[in-house]
Amino acid sequence: MKCFNCSKPGKDIHGISICESCLVELRLFNDETIARQREEYKGERGSYEKEIDYRLDFIEKDFLKKKLKLLHIKERLGLI
Repeated sequence: MKCFNCSKPGKDIHGISICESCLVELRLFNDETIARQREEYKGERGSYEKEIDYRLDFIEKDFLKKKLKLLHIKERLGLI
């Protein structure tokens, strides 16, 4: 599988192919950071887990809206 970002050979992480160098650039949180943030969370959604779910849902919907707008433009230009 090729990395979604740079097309180098990558490995599957949560259904997304990514190479080791792009994975390092993401600067994923380590377990200690996640645990600390979970303890310190005082948001309006009640729990850190609910906040993460909310953010995932939000970016998924935002992505789809932007994709539809761009596909609409391509359609109007006669490209699809």
